[in-house]
Parts: sequence; C-alpha cells; structure tokens
Amino acid sequence: MNKTTAFSILALSLCAALLLAACGRKPAPVETPAPIPPVNNFQMQNLLSEFPGTITTADYAEQVQLIIFLRTDGAGIAQAIADWNTLQHDFAGDGFTVLGAVVDDRPNDQLAPEAIALNAAFPIGQADAPIVTAFGGAAAIRAIPTAFLLSRDGLILRTYTGFARPDNLRADITAALANHELPPPPPPYPPPEKESDI
Repeated sequence: MNKTTAFSILALSLCAALLLAACGRKPAPVETPAPIPPVNNFQMQNLLSEFPGTITTADYAEQVQLIIFLRTDGAGIAQAIADWNTLQHDFAGDGFTVLGAVVDDRPNDQLAPEAIALNAAFPIGQADAPIVTAFGGAAAIRAIPTAFLLSRDGLILRTYTGFARPDNLRADITAALANHELPPPPPPYPPPEKESDI
C-alpha cells in the first residue's frame, strides 16, 4: 500500500468516525423566547385639553388598541392622523381605540400646541422611558411612527414600523375585534422600487 492510499483511508476513517459521533449526539435544546407580557396598564401625561390630564390605558381595558408612537412635528403625520381618525371613528363603537404616544424630549408646553393642531380624534400623551421600554425599547421602535396593535388582553398582535397602509390596519383591526387570526403581514410600504435592468 502506498502512502497516498494509506492517507486516503485514514482520512475517510476519520470522517466516518466524526459523522458517527455527530449522529449520536442529541441536538441542543432550542430556547423559545419568553412571551411578551401584556401591555395594558401604563399612564401618559395628556397633551390634548379635551381628554383627562392623565391617559391611563387601563381605562381602555377590554378594547383592541392601536398604540402609535409618533412625533407631533413628524413629516407626513397630518395625513396619518386623518387616517387614524377614520379608524377611531369607524371602530370605536365595536370596542376599539387609538392612542397616540409622543416620543419627544421637548417640554409639554411646546408639544401640547403641536398635538392640538393635529386635530386627533383620540388621546395623545407623552411617552416616557418606561412606556417605550414596555414596548421593546429602541429594538422595537426603530422608526417614527411605529404602531402596535394590542388585543383586548393587552397582547401585542402586530407591530407596524413606519406608516402602515390604512387598508391593512383596517383588516387587522377587524380580525382582532372578531378574535380571529390576523391576515398575513403585508409587504413593506411603500414597496421598494424595482431595480432597473439597464
């Protein structure tokens, strides 16, 4: 037997031994992430005069909630507020509410006039660090606006990063109110532009 043949046999034997050893091992257990606790009892300082001084989400218990983290001076927010007002109007009688949560470090005396100028038909409060943390912090709120659809039990059903299409929100809210599974998530909005073949 020449050296090349002996080396090949040795290498194949080693590979076979490693494969057999790997087959006998039990796979490492897969750790499932801890479920997100319900987000159903927090308070925000109200920025709109027609609502109470403190917004307490426990007051909306047993309702499907759309919690929207936003800025009062954000680009495109005026059109989004109009869309969210329509959702509030259309679904409030079915046990649904929209709540705005402003993420901005400016003082309330600067934020309140901007919040009032938005003409929101739903409460808007100032979100503090514990509220942001309860929704997953910067890892979950990667853009403004970011919205969270909560079940009647305060469980997060879906997260919407950026401006969500009103028809997608409507479909998800309808399903949540009926205690049905939400439809599959939509593609990103707006869809990425197709690259040219040129």
